[in-house]
Amino acid sequence: MPAEIGRYRVERLIGRGAMGVIYAAHDPVIDRKVAIKLIRTDLLSGDDRADFVARFQREARAAGRCVHPNIVAIYDFALHEGDPFLAMEYVEARHLGQVLAQAGRLPQPEAVAIIRQVLDALACAHAAGIVHRDVKPANILLLANGRVKMTDFGIARFDSAELTLDGAVVGTPSYMSPEQCRGEPVDARSDLFSAGVVLYEMLSGERPFPGRNFAEVAWRLLNEAPADIRVKLAAISPGLALTIERALAKPPADRFTSAAEMAAAMRGPPRERRPDEPTVVSHRPPEAAAGVAEATLTTIERKLARHVGPMAHRLVRNAARQAASLDELCDTLGQLIEPPEQRARFRQEILACQAEPPAPRHAVVAAEEARRAEQELVRYVGPIARILVKRAMRSAGTADQLWQLLAAHIPGDADRQAFLRHRG
Repeated sequence: MPAEIGRYRVERLIGRGAMGVIYAAHDPVIDRKVAIKLIRTDLLSGDDRADFVARFQREARAAGRCVHPNIVAIYDFALHEGDPFLAMEYVEARHLGQVLAQAGRLPQPEAVAIIRQVLDALACAHAAGIVHRDVKPANILLLANGRVKMTDFGIARFDSAELTLDGAVVGTPSYMSPEQCRGEPVDARSDLFSAGVVLYEMLSGERPFPGRNFAEVAWRLLNEAPADIRVKLAAISPGLALTIERALAKPPADRFTSAAEMAAAMRGPPRERRPDEPTVVSHRPPEAAAGVAEATLTTIERKLARHVGPMAHRLVRNAARQAASLDELCDTLGQLIEPPEQRARFRQEILACQAEPPAPRHAVVAAEEARRAEQELVRYVGPIARILVKRAMRSAGTADQLWQLLAAHIPGDADRQAFLRHRG
């Protein structure tokens, strides 16, 4: 076990696979725990190796744009002795495969709660143009608080396509879509097929396409329909059974068109509105789903930016849409912060700001102030500064709030402080 990988100090081995090795490590610069995935490329040489590393870096960069509470975040990409590695969010969790091996199958409400979070993660990735390609229980992490985290987004294609052990087959087609098993191009609907397989297994305790070896599983996947889930689970709701049936359709065109559509189908058909029933329009913004005031969310963004930098805005907004309360929002965002004492202090600050009286608001921040802020911000983030200023103007009630909101988009504490000093 190496003592260091890049700037990260290796602490212990987490696991091994055909693709490489995963370590728990410590980032001394940001002072947080991370997971390091060191990729094995020793079976490649010459141009093949260089091409692999370049393509892997592109995939990692794309996957790093998937910022979502249900996705394990990618922090960094670099080389260690010529082999690529990823620094990722460290998550204390068991994966779904371990849970199923122990429990056999899960109660319907628990299985549905897990797969809905999986679909939320897939919806985020698909919106960014990323297909997971390896949705399976081992890539679905279950946290103690009920949160689900998916890992290996976008990079799973390299598992078997590029790196194989001598004379061995990596994995099985148990969770693949038929088109993926045939080596054809795949899109988001392939991930939805795999999600359907996982849901089937969680509910029934069996895989829909069982087999004793690769060839037997592949033949059933390509040629046979799975056993009716209604026979294996008499108490299953009709809507959920139909959802599984459609997700496991062999032609992609017969499946759901999006993760959001599949999630909606699991909730059943919408209730028909009576002709005399009044239409109620809610003006509450989606960010207020956790019952947290907009001013509080803005404050939380500023405090989180000290730990994670410019991604704070998106992390807070995504988490607020998922959280049912301020406590749950604290739990979700706190997972991003290391060490534990900083996490606890962050939580205390969030709860304290909920009790603070709202800051007085002015009707408009002076246009001259906004122009000056944009001129300073462009030095750090480039042309996107104009868009960030316009967005911040919608919620900033004072010039100070405007500059604080904009500072959250600047990576690096020293640069953020320099930006704020220019306001004077």
